[in-house]
Amino acid sequence: MKRWVLLAMLITIPSRLCAYKIPYEAWMGAYVGDSKVGYLHFQIDSAELNGVKGYRVASNMHTRLTVLGVELVQDVTTVVLVDETYTPLYEQFSMSSGGKTTTVTAKFTKSAIDCVVTSGEGSVRKSIPIPGGVSLVGDSMFATLDKVPEVGKEFRAHYFNPLTLAVEEITVKAERQEKLELDGKLYDTVVLSNVTPMGTMTVWQAREGDVLKVAAMMGISLIRETAEQAKTGVEGTTEDFAFRTRVRTDKPIASPRQAKSLKVVLRGLVDTSMAISDSRQKVEPVNPKSGEYLFRITVKDFDPRRSVLVPIRKQGFEDFLAPTPYVDCDSPKIKEQAAAIIGDIKKAYTACSKIREWIYKNLRVKADIGITRSASDVLESKSGVCRDYATLFAAFARAVGIPAKVVSGLVYLNDGFYYHAWVECWVGEWVPFDATMPTNFVDATHIKLAEGDATTMFTLAKVIGNITAEVRE
Repeated sequence: MKRWVLLAMLITIPSRLCAYKIPYEAWMGAYVGDSKVGYLHFQIDSAELNGVKGYRVASNMHTRLTVLGVELVQDVTTVVLVDETYTPLYEQFSMSSGGKTTTVTAKFTKSAIDCVVTSGEGSVRKSIPIPGGVSLVGDSMFATLDKVPEVGKEFRAHYFNPLTLAVEEITVKAERQEKLELDGKLYDTVVLSNVTPMGTMTVWQAREGDVLKVAAMMGISLIRETAEQAKTGVEGTTEDFAFRTRVRTDKPIASPRQAKSLKVVLRGLVDTSMAISDSRQKVEPVNPKSGEYLFRITVKDFDPRRSVLVPIRKQGFEDFLAPTPYVDCDSPKIKEQAAAIIGDIKKAYTACSKIREWIYKNLRVKADIGITRSASDVLESKSGVCRDYATLFAAFARAVGIPAKVVSGLVYLNDGFYYHAWVECWVGEWVPFDATMPTNFVDATHIKLAEGDATTMFTLAKVIGNITAEVRE
């Protein structure tokens, strides 16, 4: 199913600027198992911005993976300018894949982060308040300032995540000392746990300060190499990455597209916020400490005669009607196309049905795009992956006054559950729609783990490759 999309990666490595002699440069090879899938280039230089002296910290992550039979190449580049106390002044973030690029530029003030998100030909501004009492570090690499952290010591800091467009906390703890062998040389290292909302990574740092190894999310590891070693031998995965990270089940599900009920136990949900209960799916904890939850999904047919009329201005739904940097429902092109799709239709459910039908018929799957894009960019190209379908659907719905949210989670296909995205729209109650499907029916194997804006799906990075499923019924 080529609607699955690789989540853009944010590699946060808690090394210390004070441990390096400036200028500083490092290279790391990226691996999935024994397969080399890319490299990371990291560089620190002295810099000055508007007369303020400080440092320029730049990184580029290049990866090549096979995803559902298609080669997906992704480049993620970050440049952060900080002052001499490591306080951020300016950041430019760029992610490119499949001929598409999304950039985020950010200027930092004492109280807010002023961002410009550019996707395709359009740009959207967003101001993100900095919570009171929070001091930002220019990058999660500055989370600790000790050259060699003492075992047991824990550090907390906040940084700007350009993927989620939010201020997030990072916790770094020095777990233990350990010997690490690389290229026949033995190093004394401190092993650090690096905990962010996107997941936990383990970092091996030499006593001199250099990061030697990172066990990152989604089964990706980084190994310290020379520049020549890092850039050569990148052949991608021999095993399909979507297949490798699928959620395996103890038994197959017959006719999943027709399934009207499902009882399944998911193990490995380390984030309790993913145990979402609503009118369609009920979640019960089995063993929360180990991330084990029982999901009961029941598909209920919605009677179109019960649909409310558009536009919907119900109190409490403002966030699901408002434009966001990626769900840019205020774009003139989005508004024009949405109005043309629904015409003089007044019932919200029927309007959503028309939107689903239009997207299904007019978009083509392009599975080599692995970045977050705006709905207007998706409309312009009329191609993408499941997340792009969902983002465009949400934008169309909001543009005509129907509350909509982007939903992400799992869907069953052939031999297991794969990561997927769809929408829910308020038409008198929250009803799911999946524009990658030929009908309005959303089967019971659609398991919701995150909901909200297009950026919420990045929270799934912490569980990809770590969930298993037991089908009870």
